[in-house]
Amino acid sequence: MDFSLHAYDRLIGTVAASGYHALTLRQALTGGEVEYPFIVRHDVEWELKRTLAVTDIEKRHDIRSSLYFRVDTRVFDVPVMLRLQNEGFEIGYHFNTLDRCRGDFDRATVMFEEDVRRLREVGLDIRSVIPHGDPRIKKAGYSGNGDILISDRNLLARNNLLDLDSGLAVRYPQHTYIRDLGIRWNLARSGRELIEYVKGRRWPAIYMLTHPDYWSGSLLRACGLQIAAHALRVTGLNRKIATVRSLWTANGADPAGSL
Repeated sequence: MDFSLHAYDRLIGTVAASGYHALTLRQALTGGEVEYPFIVRHDVEWELKRTLAVTDIEKRHDIRSSLYFRVDTRVFDVPVMLRLQNEGFEIGYHFNTLDRCRGDFDRATVMFEEDVRRLREVGLDIRSVIPHGDPRIKKAGYSGNGDILISDRNLLARNNLLDLDSGLAVRYPQHTYIRDLGIRWNLARSGRELIEYVKGRRWPAIYMLTHPDYWSGSLLRACGLQIAAHALRVTGLNRKIATVRSLWTANGADPAGSL
């Protein structure tokens, strides 16, 4: 099954054995250029134990990745984040402040800077950020959380943060972006095919995004998640959820908390 932890172990083992050089995003942007870079990023959303299962696999293969944490979910666990940082993983901020501030750019920008400051105060070396996307939240006056980086062009530099988009475009302009969005691979028909592509070094530079919540130790869960994701796409249920959620928030319910 494509999204079992066994499949992830095979994929990461293939990366290690095929001549790719695994990098965190920070290493990719600030270290020396390497041949066949394989940049590994995880967006951590809801279940910390699945993230730890993924990082345990990477440690077995002597690979370290970049992990982006939100501050308004139960995965916000400072001791675990510090432990991962001490083990060589990069910890980043997965921000959703425009969603949390319902499109108020001024409030969202202040909240962003406060979150970064507080994360650093507890000992986390935050040098990069990734916007979180949530199709269930109706966007009013903005297209996504990353819009604050467009409205305030100095926000990253002012907070000593790397510009990942422009940095990767300069350092590795021909990189291929592989992701598991929607519990399916965007550039392979299956996990097996993706492994064959990696084994054959089909792409000279790879930037891979995964969501650990999609990956399962149980084959039954892995199969069920893929079936459910396919059903959501076919029925358009995600759009219906977004409509209901927008009505709920319009009536004064707060969709998310804060740090």
